[in-house]
Amino acid sequence: MKNIKFLPLFMLLFAAFNFTSCTQDLEPVDPAIVIPDPTDPTDPTEGEFKATIDGSQYTASTTLVYITGGAIQITAVRPSGDNFGFILDGTATGTYGSVDNILTYNPAGSEFGWWAVNPEDGEQNVGSVIVTEIDTVNQTISGTFSFTGYWSDFEDTSPPAPKQITNGVFTDLPYTTDSPTNDTFFAKVNGVNFNQNNLLTAVISVNEVEVISIGVENANGEAMTVSVSTELGVGSYPITGSLNTDGVQIIYTNAAGQEGTATSGSVSISEVTDDRIKGTFSGNVTIGSTTYSITAGSFDVAY
Repeated sequence: MKNIKFLPLFMLLFAAFNFTSCTQDLEPVDPAIVIPDPTDPTDPTEGEFKATIDGSQYTASTTLVYITGGAIQITAVRPSGDNFGFILDGTATGTYGSVDNILTYNPAGSEFGWWAVNPEDGEQNVGSVIVTEIDTVNQTISGTFSFTGYWSDFEDTSPPAPKQITNGVFTDLPYTTDSPTNDTFFAKVNGVNFNQNNLLTAVISVNEVEVISIGVENANGEAMTVSVSTELGVGSYPITGSLNTDGVQIIYTNAAGQEGTATSGSVSISEVTDDRIKGTFSGNVTIGSTTYSITAGSFDVAY
């Protein structure tokens, strides 16, 4: 089973609800968002975000809401550092259930957290976020939420007990439509620009290999994931088809939902720090009888 890891002080969530086997493959991201460091918020709370956690009151001091081309990301943090993070697959009012969306609560300073997925039954609905209003004039969002959170380290033989999140409400939270982290991603597929409208950068563990995965999706339903081992520094790394051997990989999903893994190409890292990575990539992915040539790839993202 693949683990989802939360970075210290905050969460970079990978949409991994379809992770069901211990293979080398990484699933493409849908939706995709990167969540900024709450210790340096770009937009202080002007509205209200509250919830009850196992009977105790939670009130956020800082929130950040980012609405992309295809998703809503809501982040809420209180002074002690524990935080909520939601990634909702849509940009309209309505109910967003736990099966198709990401709902999490993360303790301060922990790599793992409680997220709304039952490890015994990933298809069980264990909660939801209801977006009741999106005020496009004042750029605020309101709604309610509740869910049961399960510990995200599925390999933990003595995980903490699930948490009951109830009475959740957020009212008039200001939102932005500009990326709070200034991340960029570009690529061409068979010579056509891949115009992504959702992007997520996450650190995940796959077969004991920790990788930085950069996932994007466009309006046509195509998705792409570029993964780089956290052990790699500046340099160029060839792709042969094995993430464990190469430390790098590209996965592409076409508009029909068919997925393929690159067996040739390369990923080059030009800059890497403790929280940001920049580079270029190219590769060839064959799905059925069709080869997709990925060229002019570049990324500059926080992780």
